[in-house]
Amino acid sequence: MSNFPQSIFATSNLEATARVANAAKARANGFDLRFRQIHLDFHTSEHIEGVGAEFDPEQFVSTLERARVDSITCFARCHHGYIYYDTKAFPERRHPHLKRNLLKEQIEACHKRNIRVPIYSTVQWDQFTSDAHPEWRVVTEQGTLQGTPPYEPGFYRLLCLNSPYVDFLKAHLKELFATVPVDGLFLDIVKAQDCSCRYCRTGMEAKGLDPSVAKARQEYGLNVTNTFIRGMSHYIRTFDKDCSIFYNGGHIGPEQRSIADAYSHFELESLPSGGWGYLHFPLSMRYARTLDVGCLGMTGKFHTSWGDFHSLKNKQALQFECFQMLALGAKCSVGDQLHPSGKIDQPTYDLVGSVYSEVEKKEAWCRNASAMTDIAMFSPEEFIGGRTPPPALGAIRMLQEAAHQFDLIDSATDLSKYKVIVMPDEITVNAKLEQKINQYMTEGGAVIASYNSGMNQAK
Repeated sequence: MSNFPQSIFATSNLEATARVANAAKARANGFDLRFRQIHLDFHTSEHIEGVGAEFDPEQFVSTLERARVDSITCFARCHHGYIYYDTKAFPERRHPHLKRNLLKEQIEACHKRNIRVPIYSTVQWDQFTSDAHPEWRVVTEQGTLQGTPPYEPGFYRLLCLNSPYVDFLKAHLKELFATVPVDGLFLDIVKAQDCSCRYCRTGMEAKGLDPSVAKARQEYGLNVTNTFIRGMSHYIRTFDKDCSIFYNGGHIGPEQRSIADAYSHFELESLPSGGWGYLHFPLSMRYARTLDVGCLGMTGKFHTSWGDFHSLKNKQALQFECFQMLALGAKCSVGDQLHPSGKIDQPTYDLVGSVYSEVEKKEAWCRNASAMTDIAMFSPEEFIGGRTPPPALGAIRMLQEAAHQFDLIDSATDLSKYKVIVMPDEITVNAKLEQKINQYMTEGGAVIASYNSGMNQAK
């Protein structure tokens, strides 16, 4: 165990202690969540030629094997809206310069070496669809189309999950199941939106809601997203009872509690140098692990963020990020992006292999491990929003640097297993939460509350 940075063990040594836990946390819907994964981005513009021309199945899978990779997420469809297999249902969406049946060849090569291949498809960012069907796009409260303006580069134009776009997504996934083996699905960019499109306005009015009220739109948008997630998972299960299912919104937090059963597992996208910061992952993971869903941490090999093709972070940074995942109870995933030619990048997998070979040696001690904590900290996210609210950052720094074992919780969490509850700065209480905390203290629990925490919502 000496290869772990001492700073990790100072904060999380007990959390990495193996003890038999609920097997469902390591196994979900018939699949084992593996420890050494790659997320292989492949967002490829229609202007790029020779797509997949240099893909070599043997070189691809041999490189992954040498890097000790046991699962790799490959692309069916990207943010540009293009498809990377031989589609019969949507030939107009097949990338215009795709030279081979790329996804199928990737899956076949990996399956021969016992490497899982979850399949990626985009959801709310799809340039092809947003150009063809602007009526399906998210509309702002000013009545304008949300996202990247028409004469600026980028595909950041959100599609509404309350529109007929969902029918296309179902047809696309149906074809996937009929065309290639589906180990799992990674459905990207699934987030609640404040949308004023005609579908959302009509839907709100039918429920007696006022579309002109921002809070009402936001609550309705969350309901639309959760309805989509639950409905899509049910639809997917009509094709496969065991494949993994994950919906990515770039963050896991209290919003996922009510819908967690529609996921097979969580993947916690958190690239420290890519906008998330170094405290995002421990904040998110310390909450996610309380929901009894298997968790996978996701960082990147990039010096900066996604799409920074030819950069590599230093080995020590990747070690820290992967070892922190293990220490907090997660499996590991490293993000990469395949060159449009389809040729895998050897230096990237030299780096990944140097760390994953160490991860592999620790797996016996991490499999079925469960965090042993006696402190809980309320997540300010539930109360003031934001994926890394300032009160949470200060509190988590103090607790981690003091080597305490703790979870992040929300107002629905059972408090009885904790000895101490921390309420950082902005945890205001309604009558229900006040009663819950008073009962906890009556039964011997201790509470540390700072600033406005513990006051009612009127303060």
